[in-house]
Amino acid sequence: MKAAIIAAGEGSRLSHLSVIKPLVPVAGRPLSHWIVDGLRAAGCSELTVLTNGRGGAVAPSLRAAFPAMKFDFVTADTASSFESFRLVSLRLAETEEEFVVSTVDALIRPDDVARFINECRTAKATAGLALTSHVDDEKPLWADVDGARVTALGDDAKRKNAVTCGLYYMTRKAATALPQPGRHSRLRDFWRELVASGEVVMGITLSKSLDVDRPEDLAAAESFLTTETKR
Repeated sequence: MKAAIIAAGEGSRLSHLSVIKPLVPVAGRPLSHWIVDGLRAAGCSELTVLTNGRGGAVAPSLRAAFPAMKFDFVTADTASSFESFRLVSLRLAETEEEFVVSTVDALIRPDDVARFINECRTAKATAGLALTSHVDDEKPLWADVDGARVTALGDDAKRKNAVTCGLYYMTRKAATALPQPGRHSRLRDFWRELVASGEVVMGITLSKSLDVDRPEDLAAAESFLTTETKR
C-alpha cells in the first residue's frame, strides 16, 4: 500500500511557533514524523508528501528520520484543500489501484490506520472515510452511517453518527473521476458530492483521533501520543 500526506496548508493558527506546521514539535518529535510513523506501522512503505513553497525543510527532516522509507516529495502552492487532495490522488493513481491519503495533522493510532485500510479493501469500496466519535474540530464534518456505508455528509447529515478525521481511502476509479480543481474550494465539498452521487463510500469508525490545528491542541496531542498510540 502506498500513501500520501498533505502538508501544504499554511497552519496559520500555529504560526506563533515560528516553524511550519509539518515540523511543529509534539511530544519531542515533528508532527509530520508522527504521521509517517503511523502510516509505516500500518504497512505503507512508500509515501508521497505534498508541501507548499515554504516547506523546503520537510524533505531533509523526513529523509533523515526515516532513511529506509521511499519518499516522493512534491512542492505546490495549491489554491485549496481539494486541489491538494486531487494532486496527490492523481499522482498515486498513475500506478496504484488503491491508496490512502492523510492530512499532516491527523493523529491516529497505527492499528486503527491498518484496520481502516483492511476494512475498506474487504468491502471493495470505491472510497472510504475514517470517522471518529471524538469531536475536537471547530468545524466538524458530520457523517450519517448506515452499517459501514456513509449515506450523507455535512449539511446533508441528519443523524450525525460521527465526524471525519483526516484519513481517506481512494481507488483509481475514484481518483480518475475527480473534477477539475475549480469545482470545489474545500475538500469536504468533494466528499459530500461523492456520497450524494450514490458511490460506495465506506465510513470506518476508529477509536479516538486528534487534529492539531490550534495552540490548545498541542497538550492534548502530546497526551494522546504518549498514551493512546502506545496501546
